[in-house]
Amino acid sequence: MAARWSSENVVVEFRDAQATAMSVDCLGQHAVLSGRRFLYVVNLEAPSEAPRKISRQSKWDVGTVQWNPHKTEAHLFAASSNQRVDLYVWHDGSGEPHTSLQGHTRVISDLDWSWFEPEFLVTSSVDTYIYIWDTRDTRKPTVALSAVAGASQVKWNRRNHYCLASSHDGDVRIWDKRKPNTAVEYVAAHLSKIHGLDWHPDNEYILATSSQDNSVRFWDYRQPRKYLDILSCQVPVWKARYT
Repeated sequence: MAARWSSENVVVEFRDAQATAMSVDCLGQHAVLSGRRFLYVVNLEAPSEAPRKISRQSKWDVGTVQWNPHKTEAHLFAASSNQRVDLYVWHDGSGEPHTSLQGHTRVISDLDWSWFEPEFLVTSSVDTYIYIWDTRDTRKPTVALSAVAGASQVKWNRRNHYCLASSHDGDVRIWDKRKPNTAVEYVAAHLSKIHGLDWHPDNEYILATSSQDNSVRFWDYRQPRKYLDILSCQVPVWKARYT
């Protein structure tokens, strides 16, 4: 733990991985790098050790990968490729595929684990649907949100376990999973595509959006017509995250 909180920087290169996505587990012990042929799990306590490989059978690159954020399920991570999400189990230094979620008809753009219910995962797609999955029964999604337009991002609210947000080009839709037929609020956030979306960790009404239009904007979705604040940048912003 002393090493983890020191000012020392450790730089390790994995040139053969050709990774397209990365995630660190909630315990700060492992990172997963997703390549086309293998998933590489790196031990962050000893990052210069050779990573462990998990073979994957897909001709598609991984679009997004994310460990489960709950300590009880910290051994589980999800990786999306094309129209499918694969769940993997990591145990005693080795990993294996657990199950697959298949329901989307176009490429999956994003996925996010619930902050409240460790079994719940949401996926968004170009096919205009946002699906909420219960990993205890993966045959079909438990909730389907129809957005009319394809979604590029989806994120669970960190304070309200019914609430989530999705981005569609420059717009944001706020959803209540108990009312799947229509979004509860609509924010015309940017004139260009939104690349990143993140909820405030302590306030359930506030979120940040980052966009192709060179800005990060902060919103209270109860007042959707005017942003709270803006960070202007010189280049498009791909990700913005609350810490």
